[in-house]
Order: sequence, then structure tokens, then C-alpha cells
Amino acid sequence: MTASSTPGLTTTPPSTTLVMNGTEQSATAAVIMNGTVSKPSTPVSADSMNNNNNNNNKNYNVPNGHHNHSTMMANGGKKVLTKMINGELSNVKYDETVKSNVDSQPTTPLPASTTATTTATHSTPTGPSAFKVPADITVKLLKGFFILLVHLIVTLYTYISWPIYFYIQKPFEVVEKSKMIRSKQMDPEDPKSPWVGMFPEKWPFVLDKCEKMDDVCEYIGEYFSLKNRALGSRRVIKEYVVSGPDGKTPLRIDGRTVKKLELADYEWITFEKMIERKNNMAHGFHLAGIKRNEPIVILCETCAEYFMVQLAIARAGTVQVNVFATLGDSGIAHAIRETNSKYIFTSWELLPKVRSIISANDFVINKVIYINRRVEHVTEEMDQEAAELIKPIGETQFVSLETIENEGRTRGAEVEDQCRPLGKDEISYIMYTSGTTGIPKGVQATSSQMIHLMRTILPVLKNAIGRAHEEMYVAYLPQAHIFEATCEFLALALGAPIGFANPFTLTDSAPGLANGTESDLRLLKPTIMIAVPLVLERMRKEIYTKLEARSPISSPLFNYLMDYKIRWTQKGYKTPVVNKLLCKKIREQFGGQLHLLILGGAPLSASLQALIKAALDVKLVQGYGMTETLGACICMDEDDLSYGRCGRPLHGVHAKLDDWVEGDYRVTDKPYPRGELMIGSKANSLGYLKKPEMTAELYEKDDRLGITWFRTGDIAELHPDGTFKIIDRKKDLVKLANGEYFSLGKIESILKNCSYIDNICVFGNALANYLVALIIPNANRFGRLAKSYRVPRSEANDDERLVKIVLKSLRESGLKNGLKKAEIPTKIRILSDEWSPDNGMLTAAMKLKRSMIKSKYSSTIEELFHDPEKDTKQ
Repeated sequence: MTASSTPGLTTTPPSTTLVMNGTEQSATAAVIMNGTVSKPSTPVSADSMNNNNNNNNKNYNVPNGHHNHSTMMANGGKKVLTKMINGELSNVKYDETVKSNVDSQPTTPLPASTTATTTATHSTPTGPSAFKVPADITVKLLKGFFILLVHLIVTLYTYISWPIYFYIQKPFEVVEKSKMIRSKQMDPEDPKSPWVGMFPEKWPFVLDKCEKMDDVCEYIGEYFSLKNRALGSRRVIKEYVVSGPDGKTPLRIDGRTVKKLELADYEWITFEKMIERKNNMAHGFHLAGIKRNEPIVILCETCAEYFMVQLAIARAGTVQVNVFATLGDSGIAHAIRETNSKYIFTSWELLPKVRSIISANDFVINKVIYINRRVEHVTEEMDQEAAELIKPIGETQFVSLETIENEGRTRGAEVEDQCRPLGKDEISYIMYTSGTTGIPKGVQATSSQMIHLMRTILPVLKNAIGRAHEEMYVAYLPQAHIFEATCEFLALALGAPIGFANPFTLTDSAPGLANGTESDLRLLKPTIMIAVPLVLERMRKEIYTKLEARSPISSPLFNYLMDYKIRWTQKGYKTPVVNKLLCKKIREQFGGQLHLLILGGAPLSASLQALIKAALDVKLVQGYGMTETLGACICMDEDDLSYGRCGRPLHGVHAKLDDWVEGDYRVTDKPYPRGELMIGSKANSLGYLKKPEMTAELYEKDDRLGITWFRTGDIAELHPDGTFKIIDRKKDLVKLANGEYFSLGKIESILKNCSYIDNICVFGNALANYLVALIIPNANRFGRLAKSYRVPRSEANDDERLVKIVLKSLRESGLKNGLKKAEIPTKIRILSDEWSPDNGMLTAAMKLKRSMIKSKYSSTIEELFHDPEKDTKQ
């Protein structure tokens, strides 16, 4: 699934010595001591872990890997004591079991560990920092004894309680469900034949009667009460801008100005009221002069009004043009010009940006429809600024959505004959991409294709059918992104209430919460939530920040218990004691009711997937999709215990692999077929607006199956159970002087696990045999490191000692998370800049714009690649 990265969670990372063990093989990882993982001599893949758990535990007895205290003690107290001082608690028997089941897959991603062996040299610090060593050893020793005591208690409890858990929980049933075949090949004799997901169930559903999006609102009343809650929002009582570190400049996160908000509780409207309001808006559009088939550009943050405007556009028979609010001015202007749009719908907060774009370009905008200012308590100065924001610009008029809606309510009968939806096969949506590879592209789709897509993703939420009114979906990712948009549409069709949240007020520690204001998640108590890896990374850092603030032992204890839980849940067990003592407190920060978390949008490390799934005690499924496929086309199911995969083709989706010889990926590869992933579906979009050559290159009609194939550009491997795993990206592959290919995107996603890093961009050179990287450090973590060495923050980026520490941590994180030594950057440069959509370094979906970064820092990159000493060593 593709989804935009989202701000709003604290970005303070955990210490690299306090790490969570267990991405892809997390269930079989060594027991953690002081947050440090014992060093296995042979890395293990996620799939070997999954296969080991599924195949080698058919008797479901207590695994050797966890209860090895007697073995440890037999090795002598000196060895145990040494390992405790070093922050390690080796898990000998378990490691041996794991090693015997290693396959040829990529090595297991493990978290960073400051005890891992590395080739980096590090000069011993002098001065005050040198006196920290005895204290550090004492703290580690105390932590070691404490964790050893916990280990003894947990081991004793496990031996005593295991028969009871086995009888009550029936873990063998859970494992059997995880091992089931999830898709089948249409022609098993042809390795390039498509695979289709296996879905024996047939669900009665409102979409069975629908051909167009407007039909959904017409028929939902037959499946649930229209008196149920539909959309929830919070009023803004007061707001004020947060200052940055200099105390003057407004603080900005991910390209957005941070404001402290004092908010009211959630207020709800029913489905009946929502339908009435969207119909009034639709009539109001025609009264405002917008004709059928005319495009309306939506440039707005996520909110209830955005959702209703989408439905109103479908009812009015106009064309919806989605543009990311974080897209740069040139990208927005391009979308307006390419679609020849005369009308823009926007929020109050984006009016300055819209005015600037209109003033700077030669296109004519007839009307800008805006949402009224939400803040209730305003100053006279704010009123004066407001009057300036809605002044006409030449022929462009500014009119509020409230005015449009009121006009539609009082005069709607005048345009009733004009207000009718477009045909099911007419272009109804133009969705602009975030511009990862350059100028954003407009992806065209019909209303019928959107209905097909909703049928496609229905299996992901099948358990909500008939009882969706008991669920709560929280909407906070950008609605301009197809991931969020389609999930909201499906929630509507199911009858689930949608609570709209702000990334800056989402959690307790979100930067936009005023004192005394409860977070969105605590009030909403969502049961279903979607997220992207960036959000989960910030969740993890928030968890560790709070743990570190409590006591020195909190993080190691958390690591140990999470490792314990991950291991046992992989074998089909639940851990009620850990859930009650630890997970409950974390779940409360997310409302306490969350049971399904759906991931998409970017590569997700298996360690992060394992940690969040365990800590939040939720069903966590990862999916895959693109704007061109109208969202999700592949997704895990709730019974799948694997990590790192994205699941089976969804309902009505065909998936197949095609050889990519240049990258040495072939469908005949062993043990798993590999190649470029191609998606075939009736829900696939029509192609790119005004780009026939690109459309012809990537889209292919299949008259036999009645579908359209799309070349994704992603490299996948296919597993025996019919699930897919994304392992590479064609555009991210670079060839070095030795002829070896490296996947930069994969490397970057794994190295982000290093706690010193907020963002990283890796580069290769055809004339060199090594990689280099530009790093945006995590301000809090790197700041504390600089402070511990008494280095002024202004000089920290160039301090040789600090750079070596970051490079060492980076290498350890990479090795522990499954990267080969050659895949880890040899040289780095720490930057003080910010990368955001505003300065063009990131896309609107918060992804790297590699070409822009390379252009801006070309001289720096050249320096990194032209080190005579390093070149000689190579």
C-alpha cells in the first residue's frame, strides 16, 4: 500500500544500547541483556525463522531456545558475569537451533547493538568523558543481575504454566492457520503464470449493488442504520504558534508549522446528516458555476469536510483532482495547469499557499472554495489577517464551503437536473503522485474502478462486516493519498464511524497538544488504524523515550519481555501476563481498544513490525499497493505470523513475476522465484494524464482475463504459501565498479533503525567499490551524544569522535539487521540541514528525492568518493 508519511509523533530515539531484538527472526532471537543482542555467528532470515517455528515445533513443547539457564550456569559463573558486564546474555541452545535452519534468504534484520563487532576504529575519548567508564560498568553489572533475576522468574513461570497455556490456548491451531496456502497459480506448469488469492468466503455487501461511488450513499441505508455515527471532529478553541530552537522562527515538522491547539471533545454527525450535507454541497457547486465534467482541485489537510466534498463531487458529476497539500508550489501549479482546473477547494491554513500560487502563475482560477477558520477565540490582529486572506485576486473569487452548502440547501432545486453523477466508465478521479522521480503524474480512474478497488480490499476488514458500527476508524494520514482515501471509502461502505485526527495532536506527546488537552487517540479509542513506517518509527522512539525517562532498567526489561512475547506468539501462544503488566499501559496511549493496524506506504523492517505488533498487542498486517493500482492489491491476513512479507493478492487481483535480467532476478531462481512484480486487476487505473508514452510502457491490456496489467518497478519474491515479499526496487539499484548491484532503498530503510539517524540517503559510484551516505541526525539523540563529549552542537557534525561513533552504530545496526558488510556505507557526512517537501529534498509523501539531494550536495558526495586513502584501500 502506498501512503504518505505522517508527522505528529515525537522523534526522540532510543539509545542504540537499548534495542529491541527481532525483526524477521525476532521470535527466535537471543535473550536480550541491557538491550544488547548476543551475536550469532550466522545470520538468520525471517522466512527461516517462520519455517523453523512452523516445522520444528510440531509437538509444541517448550522450546530449547528460551530456557537455557542451566546451560549458562554450566559454562561457569565467570563467563556469565563477563557477558552481563558486556551487556549480553547468550542464548546458546536457541542459537544452535536457529542456525540449523538457515536458508539462503537475506539475513535477519536485528537492531543496533553497541557490542557488535565492527571494523570502525574509535579513539578512546579523553577528558571528563573518560571517567564515565567505571560507572557504566557498574550500571551494566546491576542491570545484568536484575535481568538475570527476571530471567529466572520468567523461566520458572513458563515451565509451570506452559501445560495450562497449551491446553487453553491451543497454539497448534494458530500455527496451522499461519501455514495455510494463501494463493494459487493459474497454470502451475508456467513459472510466469499469474497467482490469485484464495478467498472461499462470500460476503453480502453494499457494494454488490453499486456501480459508481455515489451509489454507496444511496444503498448503505439497507445494510445499517443511517442514525449511526458517521464523522467525528474536534473544534479548535485556541491556538498559538510554537517557536523553534531560536525562540523566534516558527517550529516546522515535516514541512508544516506546528501550532499548540486547545481542542474540544469529539462531535459527531450521523450518516443521514452526512448524506444531506454532501447533497447540499453538490447542488452548491453547480450554483457556483461549476459544470459537469469540470475538474475541482482538492488541496486540503485531512478532515471531515474533505471527505464530504469528495462525496459531493461524485454526486455533482464533476472530476476530483487530488493534490498533496505538502507538494511544492511548482508541483501544485503543474497539477492545476495540466488539468485545466478553474476551481480549488482548500483549507483555511493553506489559503496563503494557494494565494501565492495563483499570484505567481498565469492560469485563471474562477473560485477558491475554503473551509472557514476553525479557531473560535481570535484576536483583532487575526481578524485583520483573515480579511486579507479572502480578498479577490483579479478574477479569482474566494467563497467559503459554508456559503456553498447553504446555497445548495436553499436553492438546490434550481440545479437538480444538472446534479447527477458521471457514468461509471467516465474519468472521475485524477490523483497526483508525490513526485518521487520528478514532476508529479496525474493518475486517471473511473468511478467503477474505485468500486472494484473497494471490493478488492474488503477481505482486509471482513471481520467488520455487519458489526462495523462497533468499530472506530481514525483518519489522520493525508486524504490525497490513495491509501487513506480508499480506507475511508471502505469504512463508509461498512458503516464504521470515522474520527478525524491531526498528526500534531494524535498522541499524548504530540507537539501540537496544548496543556490540559487530551490526545485524539485517547478520546477516539480507535479499533482500526492505518500507518506508514515513519509513524511506527516515531512510535518506537516515543516508547523508548518514555522508558528511558523512568529508570535505567526500564528499557532492558522492556526489551527482554518483548523478546519473550515475540518468541512465544510466533509459536501460537498469547502472553496475558506481559500484556497486562506492560502492553496495557502502551495500548492506553492509543485509546486501549486498537485491535487491527494496517501498514503500507514504504518498506517496513521486520524488527519494527515485530516490536510494534508485540508492544501494542494488535493484529498487524502489511500490505502493498500504488496510486496506479488505486491502493492496496496485496495484503497479509490476520492469521499470518510471518514478518517482512506483504501477503497474498487480494480479491480479484492477479499477481505475477517477470524476469529482470539486468538485476539478475528471474522467475526460475531458487529457493524462491524472483522478478519484477506485475499487478493485474479491473481496479487498475487507466493511465497517466497527457502521458501516452509512459502509459503504453507501464500498462498492458489483457483481453483474455479482462484486466489491465501494471509494471510496478518493484522486485518481489514468491513464497511457497503464495505470499509475496518486496525485496528490491529497480530505480534504487546501483552498480559499483566491481560489477555488484546494491539496492539503495533497501539499505536506507534498514539503516534508519540506527537511533542516531532521522534520515539517510545512500549513494554509489560506478568508479568506486564502496557506498557513502548523507545523514540527517536525530536532534535529541545526537545532541545528547555531543553533550556527553562536551562538544558544542554547532561543531558536532564535524567532530571526528562523534562521526566515528555514528558510523560505528550505523554499521552495527546494518549488520544486525541483515545487511552485508559491503552494503553498509564506508563513509558518511552528517548534515545540519532539514530535508522536507518545502525545500524539495522530500516528496509530498515524505520519500527521498534522490536526484535533488544529489544535485544539492554534489560537491560533498564527490569528496566522499575521492578520498585517496580510501581508494587505495579498496
